[in-house]
Amino acid sequence: MINPFTSSTLECYLTCPRGLEEVTAKDISPHCKNVKTGSGGVSFTGDLQTLYTVNLYSRTGMFALVKLLEFSADNEKDLYYQIADYPWYEWINHDDTFSIRSRVFSKHFTDSNFVTLKVKDAIVDRIRQKTKRRPDVDKDNPRYSLFVFIHEDKVSVFLNSSGSSLSKRGYRQKIHKAAINEALGAGLILLSGWEPSQPFYDPMCGSGTLPIEAAMIGRNIPGGNYRKSYTFKGWKDFDPRLWNSVVRESREKIRNDKLHIFGSDNMGANVDMAKRNARQILIHTHIKFAKKEFEDFTPEFSGGTILMNPPYGERIGEEKELESLYQLIGSVLKQNCVNNDAFIFSGNKELTNLIGLKSQRNYVLKNGKIDCRLLHYPIREGNYVGYLLYIFKSAINEIIITHNTRIIVGVWY
Repeated sequence: MINPFTSSTLECYLTCPRGLEEVTAKDISPHCKNVKTGSGGVSFTGDLQTLYTVNLYSRTGMFALVKLLEFSADNEKDLYYQIADYPWYEWINHDDTFSIRSRVFSKHFTDSNFVTLKVKDAIVDRIRQKTKRRPDVDKDNPRYSLFVFIHEDKVSVFLNSSGSSLSKRGYRQKIHKAAINEALGAGLILLSGWEPSQPFYDPMCGSGTLPIEAAMIGRNIPGGNYRKSYTFKGWKDFDPRLWNSVVRESREKIRNDKLHIFGSDNMGANVDMAKRNARQILIHTHIKFAKKEFEDFTPEFSGGTILMNPPYGERIGEEKELESLYQLIGSVLKQNCVNNDAFIFSGNKELTNLIGLKSQRNYVLKNGKIDCRLLHYPIREGNYVGYLLYIFKSAINEIIITHNTRIIVGVWY
């Protein structure tokens, strides 16, 4: 059992989008000890300064959690009594508020809402037993936010130091309906291996998440630089001097190097939205936004990284409409983007097959509950033969030969 306000060493876990565990570990390793990747996150140890630093610096993390207790339980009685055994009254007062979120993967506990209720009852009962009064639950703006994870009979309880997800940077006033969150966007850029000295292009920029995240990386601006709210600021042991010191040190490391970052979209409303979001944090001078049809996209410089998140037909009937778009992506990349590295993020394998290029590497990721891939296509002169072969193959496969009322569809072997 750990009291987060008296322990000098904190055991922590930083959650992240699935598939970004290695990237997240590398991102926070300079600031933490004992960094280890897990499923959907990274564990680490440190003190209060470490916790502040991870919240501020992390680009791909979602919630920075402090482990309070861990135990085994395979029924509701064990769960209740082991939660109630923890001295919650030492740091949760009767006039404080708290919330609980539960995630359950267990044959012993099948309802996360039931787990949340049982944990809440145990905490309230223990505090009331000791103080004769009870704290209230506040789901929207609690002083203390608890996370409960159950995997089979292993129960882990964490204190959330971040509050809302760290992906909420504070710059997106409006977003495109299909926009990826900022943590995932930053993770895609880091996976691509883009260097700030190289050009960066997003020819389907939507509300500008990828170009803005690239500009923040290029200038070494921490992920949380523009964020106002963290739950740890409301904790009884919050140290404003220590926090201000962490922030001050991070801002001394911000660079003002010249960047070549470009974002374009075929919809003027999206471009305007992206410009407003970039201007919100005064980073718009480092990004060149333009309204442009994708078929007209041609990189201004070679040797750059092209990263895009095209729509991938999440709704019934959309996939058919997108086939021509993915075929166009392959055509534009081959004809206009030689000597650049293209990365396509998509949740539809059938559509990405229509690009007609062989990816050099595939990264498996999750966008919410959707299985996705980040596909790397190095665009070089020699690849053009492969592209022509794909076009020829597609044409042959569509040949229909009618013979004696039999329809024979040509198949490529």
